[in-house]
Amino acid sequence: MNAKNLLPLTAAAVFALCAGSMVISATHADNNHGAAERIVTLPTVSVTPDPADLAHYNTYKDAKIVDLATVSVTPAAEDVAYYVANQAVRIVDMPVVTVRPSADDMQQIAVQAGVLASQLASR
Repeated sequence: MNAKNLLPLTAAAVFALCAGSMVISATHADNNHGAAERIVTLPTVSVTPDPADLAHYNTYKDAKIVDLATVSVTPAAEDVAYYVANQAVRIVDMPVVTVRPSADDMQQIAVQAGVLASQLASR
């Protein structure tokens, strides 16, 4: 069998496997109605940096490459108790975190984009 016949047959076999897998998973998902009862919504967790970590960040935040110190995060007692109480649950709905860049970050990105554009234009 040459490559002219092997590639289409391989593609057809992979397609058949994927389609069969999707059909099996869809029928399995229809039979799994009890999973919705096990979904847990965790409360929002706030993290406050250690003063030494914050000082290190403020000192080196303008550097291009920063070797950050290790940051230790210790959960609150309520969070640990909540986790231990619901440890058997497999599906977890994590809270959404939105990150917006500061004006300084946007200015730095604009400057870097301008430098890149001028370098590309000079080629």
